[in-house]
Amino acid sequence: MLRKNVVVERPEGTKIYRQRDCQYVYHVTGKEYKKDKKYVVESRVCIGKMVDETNMNPNDNFYMYYEIIGDGSDERMPKHSDSIQIGAPLLLNAIMDELQISDLLESIHGTEEKNLIKDIICYMIIRETSEMQHFGDYSWGHFVRSVKAWDDSRISEFYKNDIGYAQIETFILNWNEIQPEHSGIYISYDSTNMNTTAEEIDMAEFGHAKDDPEVEQVNISYAVNHENETPLFYEMYPGSIIDNSQCTHMVDRAKEYGYKNIGLILDRGYFSVKNIRYFDSKGYDFLMMVKTNSVLVAEKIKENMLPLMTTKAAYFLPEHDVYAVTKTGTIGDDLLVRYFHIYYDNVRAGQEKNEYLKQLEIKENHVKKRVEEKIRRKEEMATYEKLFKLKYDQNGYLQSYKRNEKKIQEEIDKLGFFVIITSKEMTAGEALEIYRKRDSVEKIFRMLKTGLEYDTFRVHSQPSLESKTYVLFIASIVRNYLYQGLKEVAVKEKNRKNYTVPAAISELEKVTAVKNSKDKYIRRYGLTAKQKKILGQFNITESDVNRVVEQMNLRD
Repeated sequence: MLRKNVVVERPEGTKIYRQRDCQYVYHVTGKEYKKDKKYVVESRVCIGKMVDETNMNPNDNFYMYYEIIGDGSDERMPKHSDSIQIGAPLLLNAIMDELQISDLLESIHGTEEKNLIKDIICYMIIRETSEMQHFGDYSWGHFVRSVKAWDDSRISEFYKNDIGYAQIETFILNWNEIQPEHSGIYISYDSTNMNTTAEEIDMAEFGHAKDDPEVEQVNISYAVNHENETPLFYEMYPGSIIDNSQCTHMVDRAKEYGYKNIGLILDRGYFSVKNIRYFDSKGYDFLMMVKTNSVLVAEKIKENMLPLMTTKAAYFLPEHDVYAVTKTGTIGDDLLVRYFHIYYDNVRAGQEKNEYLKQLEIKENHVKKRVEEKIRRKEEMATYEKLFKLKYDQNGYLQSYKRNEKKIQEEIDKLGFFVIITSKEMTAGEALEIYRKRDSVEKIFRMLKTGLEYDTFRVHSQPSLESKTYVLFIASIVRNYLYQGLKEVAVKEKNRKNYTVPAAISELEKVTAVKNSKDKYIRRYGLTAKQKKILGQFNITESDVNRVVEQMNLRD
């Protein structure tokens, strides 16, 4: 294809052939002497067309033979490729318009920065990465809203200098204001942490790391609408702060954003009398998993262990494949009645028992080895005293051991049990149904770390970290909306495999616009049936696709 917006000097050794009123430039690829005719025959390839006596417009063949284009002084490279992928960016931009994200970004950041943020979000979701290294390549071949050309270094500067904390807070406040429900809903809340070695990130501190405890970390928590799995707000806080103590700040933010008469769904790590009292003071219900070794529930498990373990039909919840019973009680010295839902999963109990006995065998081998070494003192064996009866000699060295069968059996008996406490009266089945949908937060974290490749920060300052996390928060909203919509298509088509987010993006990447001989973008092909189903789920028609092509021609 001829590149009319690129002008280069005609290379030496090329030949010009006139056709009608045009002069075409040919590169000689080879020569062959014909003995019978006694002359040389050349093999030639057209590499462009002359525009004046010395300069030419190259075509695609030109770049196969000439790496250096003149001295670069008269080269005018196009801003975008002659073939542009438009399907996936069109869909993601339409989602941002539908969710009013575009309007919010416009009001907070202005048109230019709004377009950049939207382009970054499209890049992150389409390329499944938060690394900006290849953004320039992406914008060369994709439909983008930004007028300026951006690369990774300029985006780094944008993160560092052009997004402020006040802007981030304004977006989150406004985002929650436009949510349709602020009462009578459940909000799932959880946190994760990410390691970093960057020296200029103020929040990086040592804490209870899930991956590498030898590296500093930053904690990130998300609050998600339990019903539609929409991310509502997030928090970043220093790595040394434990989840339990951060919980009250989350409640304050929920209150600030206007959420009333709601329920909070929380994991084991947030259980404490202090937190529960704080929920009560704000008028919030809660549904919380509790550790089975907690003093608050140990006795209730023991009381209901026998009827549940005998797997009586009256206790069976067929929709969850577990046995359950609900009991009332209080927590600490509070007088408010709480509902203790005690569950027993006999299948999981068997699996956990096998794993427990394997680990017990490993621990016993460790103890046996320490007896043989004859150098272990009592203070070094504290972790084994619960499961083994240890005997020491007069000098305090480990002499022998014996399994504590009673303690071991008590631990085995608790396997397969789990407990959920609710402030609101409900059945055990209802409580478990609500809790099991709590994995919406975990899905968001998995999506951030895999679908958007945010398992490492790839920034080196606190302002950059806060800005990038903000953009990723918006990306998580957009990708979740896409995911929820595609789930509906998958159900209709009875084909889950072809309507995942990656599969849909891959299909839409085939929707392209190419430049014709008049240097105008056109679509060479219509939409496939699958592309129509994907776009149609989000009310996008073929006319919308054509309209984007028209916008590209007006812009260029």
